[in-house]
Amino acid sequence: MLPWIQHRWTGLCLLVAALATLMLFLYGFFPLKYHSGRMSHMDDLPNFIEGVSIDGQQVYSSGENSVVLMVIDGLRYDFVTEEYMPYTGQLLKNKSACIYVSVAEPPTVTMPRIKSPERKKEKAQWRRTINFWRDIFASKHSVGRPPARWSNDICKAMMTGSVSTFADVALNFGAPAVRGDSVLRVANARGRRTVMYGDDTWLRLFPGLWSEYDGTTSFYVTDYTEVDNNVTRHLDKVLTPGENKKPTFDFLVLHYLGLDHIGHLEGARSPKIKPKLREMDEIVKKIFTAMQTWDRTGVLIVCGDHGMRDAGGHGGATPSEVLVPLVLARSSDFECPHPLGPGPTVAQVDVAPSVAWLLGAPPPGDSGGRLLPALLPQDPRQHLYLLHVLSSHAVKQDIPTNTEFYKQFQRAEQQFAHYLATGQQSAAKIAKEFYEESLAKMSEYLTQTKTEFDLFAIGVAIVLLYAIAISLLLVTLYSLQPDTRRKTSITSRSHQRSSIGSMIAFLVIFCICSAILITSCFITETKSQLCNFESFWVLGLFAASSMFTITYFLIKTGIERIKDLSLLNELNAIDMLLIGATLFHCWSFFGTSFIEEEHMTWYFFWNTLMFFVLVRTVVILLMYLSKKLTGATEVQEKPELQQRMSAVGVGILPKWVLLIALHRYLRTMNQTGDRWLFLPDTADWLNAPENVFYLQAHLVVGTIGTLVICLRNLRFLNNVKHIQSMLTIAAVVCVLCYRIASNTLETPIDDIKTWDPVKIVDVFWAILIAQFLLEIVSYIGILKSCGLQPTRNNQSANKFEYSKPKAKSEDYFYDNLMEEPWNVEEVKLNLVRGLSHLMLNDLMLIVCLLMRPHNVVMVPSVFVTCVLTSQCMDHKLLDSKSGKKTEVADILSRTLVHMWIGILFFFYQGNSNSLSSVDLGSGYVGLREYCPVRVALRMGLHAYAGPAIAGAALFATIARHSETWDTYLQAIWRSTNILAAHRVYCVVVYCVIATIFRDHLFVWSVFSPKLLYDFVATIFSLQALATIAQLQFLAHTTNYLARIFTYKSRL
Repeated sequence: MLPWIQHRWTGLCLLVAALATLMLFLYGFFPLKYHSGRMSHMDDLPNFIEGVSIDGQQVYSSGENSVVLMVIDGLRYDFVTEEYMPYTGQLLKNKSACIYVSVAEPPTVTMPRIKSPERKKEKAQWRRTINFWRDIFASKHSVGRPPARWSNDICKAMMTGSVSTFADVALNFGAPAVRGDSVLRVANARGRRTVMYGDDTWLRLFPGLWSEYDGTTSFYVTDYTEVDNNVTRHLDKVLTPGENKKPTFDFLVLHYLGLDHIGHLEGARSPKIKPKLREMDEIVKKIFTAMQTWDRTGVLIVCGDHGMRDAGGHGGATPSEVLVPLVLARSSDFECPHPLGPGPTVAQVDVAPSVAWLLGAPPPGDSGGRLLPALLPQDPRQHLYLLHVLSSHAVKQDIPTNTEFYKQFQRAEQQFAHYLATGQQSAAKIAKEFYEESLAKMSEYLTQTKTEFDLFAIGVAIVLLYAIAISLLLVTLYSLQPDTRRKTSITSRSHQRSSIGSMIAFLVIFCICSAILITSCFITETKSQLCNFESFWVLGLFAASSMFTITYFLIKTGIERIKDLSLLNELNAIDMLLIGATLFHCWSFFGTSFIEEEHMTWYFFWNTLMFFVLVRTVVILLMYLSKKLTGATEVQEKPELQQRMSAVGVGILPKWVLLIALHRYLRTMNQTGDRWLFLPDTADWLNAPENVFYLQAHLVVGTIGTLVICLRNLRFLNNVKHIQSMLTIAAVVCVLCYRIASNTLETPIDDIKTWDPVKIVDVFWAILIAQFLLEIVSYIGILKSCGLQPTRNNQSANKFEYSKPKAKSEDYFYDNLMEEPWNVEEVKLNLVRGLSHLMLNDLMLIVCLLMRPHNVVMVPSVFVTCVLTSQCMDHKLLDSKSGKKTEVADILSRTLVHMWIGILFFFYQGNSNSLSSVDLGSGYVGLREYCPVRVALRMGLHAYAGPAIAGAALFATIARHSETWDTYLQAIWRSTNILAAHRVYCVVVYCVIATIFRDHLFVWSVFSPKLLYDFVATIFSLQALATIAQLQFLAHTTNYLARIFTYKSRL
């Protein structure tokens, strides 16, 4: 049995363990919502204030009301103006309605954006926009309302009155039912009739609490018409009063999704925004007009769940995303008490107690909100009683009695009792001030303490990640040793541990680790789920102990057997730059700006690398020319050096200069990050209607360039009768037809515009599958038996010939029933080489299909960058000395530089570390309906298109440059270890940073989204390495099937 450190896929297994450990860290870092389990009842209303009797239920009553909550998804504050919503603006101007600045704590329920054609204005308009939000913020802070924490669910916040946690982002797709108390539960307990039309998230969150409903999925974002029509079609019926002139409902929820979908598709400056807002305004008019005919007071609340950036996304913490309007209107006896302009700042959690009071129900059990100011009654007695109810409700939620705001609550209670006993208005005024101050502080306290970090789980995860990172480092260094040294380090040992002895040692260390973990649980007296000793968590505890044990033996073995790293002496200055910058980059995250603007770090690294490579190449060429002109012997005696220098000077150097220019252009394509996101970029110019020709030129050039590259890569495949070439061309034709059918590309052939895009994409997938199956079948030998021979060229001749006559040697397999030897290793290498290039082709074609039109040009750019960089980073290209062993230096620099290229294009594409840069649009390409798995896969591949193509190019390059099957396996082993070690290194460093800054002001807006990106990046890294393992397994399986088929064909 080989030691773990010697197995070729130990790095992959450690990466799996790192992913599981990262999940444990995320569980501890993203605190789950604390639910007290408290359910509110009318009997909970206090009937005594400091011994003074009061009829609580009679004073608490708000009368008979019907409440309409109209949620317009993606409604920004600056959308509620007379220009966009004239009727609503007139209500506000006449003081028939109030408008508040509502703080929508991100990330919100529907997840972030779909970046698409963005409509941005001139710089003067940007200054006005910035000044507008600055004024709103000034108003916000002047009120004295504390900044709210993040919430990922408007439905939960509005109905429970409590802030959700960042962990709910991961649960948005599942939308689990709310376990705590809510407005809907207390309303149902009071016999109120609740109706919902719109986003079906409400149905999943509050199942069984609706008297009538009609849900619409919020995930199919390309539809912005039917989703709203499905809501509006119910209004005539539901707003018509019954025979008693009263509406048939008590609480009506309308959730409109169309505005948010338009923003996702075309940005906040889309010409479709204004008509959609006019449509919403007409609905407001319809509801308000209907309320005035009821024989009951109607209350209309219009609000957004979140705003949107001008790019159309949301999920970040910018003012345009988190400051949304909340419009409040009543049908009778109402005049807004606030002056014209932005009203006071409220929180979304304030909707819950407000609606509950209007429905004659108590505040939900975990509610920490306040009543909307315009709803507070004028009667001092009822006004103070409502403030007392909300304050005493908050006190019951474990408010510490030694705090100043609790003492302020007691003072308010005393003044209220004094007012009830004497009727003094001065006491009422003092009580009101004390209640409002204490309630504000208690709401802030409850928001901050409702969630807790699981520090024990975080600590265990960080220590285990650190152990895994050290193990991967040693595994990587061990694989970088010379072959002879690795063999010597194993065979030279005079004795080996027996299997029984190894098992005993493993059990001993495992028991020690388990004992340490269990003892730590008791010593720290933690409330961590990891230490509750339930069956599931006990397994988790033992799994952690097992990983600690495995990493212990890996570290111990690595220290013992790493003896010779002399091959690293061939690293040059460029290699040191790659290694140093890669290691330093992770530590830069100690500054929040380096997280938000991470792209700037990579742009600087890449520009530095390109400059150094250019200078180094030019200097070496000049030195060679000077020596050649002086007739130096070391130059004259090496004709092969002259050939190499000619290739560099004539071929590579000019291409490198052009590559620098290309990257300067690509860098301007998409503004990303946070600080300069509002500035216009090349994509904005291309997506302008007057520049549609240039946009389509980008699309065609990018697609045709990808086709040329794919056809070039086919020389490494069994291109039987040029079938692969024809299939590749057919796939590109499908991509272009899809663009035409989706109105992205113009064509004189009008019939193509009527084709079904979904069917076109289905044909595209079928072609890719056929290419893969054709390659496998050609190596098995089935096509050969049918008389189909591969196209002969230098790369593809005799690729699947398993019976080449060769002299017997240990490199060939012999079957006793066969007369000729089988060149198994050679054929397996050819198969892996062909599949690697086919995988690269397929990835580029898929990304061409998913990419936005202006970004398609990046697909061939990634490949060109990888090819030219690999040539310039070749250690033997510019070296006048021959005979050097540069395999380790080559694989190390090649792996790191491909990783750099992938990350670079990740940011070129417009991605960032903010949730608002996630592009959902690509998830629906070729889909007719929402499917979570297929949407997630498309979204992930689109977001990580740069790393995916760069990684595929790396593995294709390794297969292309490998001369034998053994050298291929060795190169893949080294490369996968480097990639796995880097990924875990980044994760462990950032986890430490996030833990240190867990109480930072920007922990949820900056640090937490980056953690989610690291989690997804780890998943995709694991998938990439697993794909390479599958290719090797497929090579062995295909070889086995080929032997059987060849044997039967000879009988």
